[in-house]
Amino acid sequence: MWLLVVNSHAGKGKAAEHASEFAELLVKEQLKFEIINEITLDKTIEQLLLKLESKEFTRVIAAGGDGLVNLCLQHVANTGVSLGVLPSGTGNDFARSTGVYNLDVKEIFNLYVKTSPTQIDLGRVKGSNADKWFVQVLSTGFDAEVNSLANLMKWPRGKSKYTIATIRAIANFKPLIYKINIDGVIYDQPAMLLAIANGETYGGGMKICPGASNSDGVFDILLVKPVSRFVLLTIFPKVFSGKHITHPKILTFKGKTIKISAPTLSFADGEFVSPLPIEISNISNSLNTWLT
Repeated sequence: MWLLVVNSHAGKGKAAEHASEFAELLVKEQLKFEIINEITLDKTIEQLLLKLESKEFTRVIAAGGDGLVNLCLQHVANTGVSLGVLPSGTGNDFARSTGVYNLDVKEIFNLYVKTSPTQIDLGRVKGSNADKWFVQVLSTGFDAEVNSLANLMKWPRGKSKYTIATIRAIANFKPLIYKINIDGVIYDQPAMLLAIANGETYGGGMKICPGASNSDGVFDILLVKPVSRFVLLTIFPKVFSGKHITHPKILTFKGKTIKISAPTLSFADGEFVSPLPIEISNISNSLNTWLT
């Protein structure tokens, strides 16, 4: 049975429209479904838990953005329940990674109904009072500061919001001293930011780790060494194309288990996770979803 979870605030009503169109297609195909469309986050979580506890639902479709995907992920990861998305939010990076970002609702419906889900990897983060899953990118340092500011901004939407948040964050940001353990290898490194990627994009299509794969069993890790504010601003625009990766102040690694300590916060899929220190593990084949 299908469960549609709707963020009615996403996309200025676009999410509700997409969910309605998807529901009409389910009715046409005589497929059983229910809809969760609550006003508050707490009510959405309450209803989602209640529905999933019934064991009647094997497919959850999130009509919204990456925030709603991340919310659903916390309750379907490692359960065998499949998770799909009707992209209707600001970032839509999960939709990009699965290939449905540029599809219309009918095309997405046909993919979800006529093809079998496959398994991809997830990240699991453990920190102080936190144990959370993520599917795209975990960010710390300067990235986390930008994310925090962007989440507080009601306007503008999309990529412009992150650009403005970057300019605001850079004014007072200073390099942090990181202690990093990647699969047992320890690095003590001052840095502007450290990102752990299960998928290559975040923030609405920014290719922070070009080529990162959600099915290779490891994370792509990116670290930016201390640079001036001017240099950081020259690096930032290249993130949308992935051309920043060759900059001499950028280091890249791969790893399955990463421990990080630094005086900063962590965000994953655009959502706050925990202050550092944290431990991040790549959990192979822990999410059922559809890929184009």
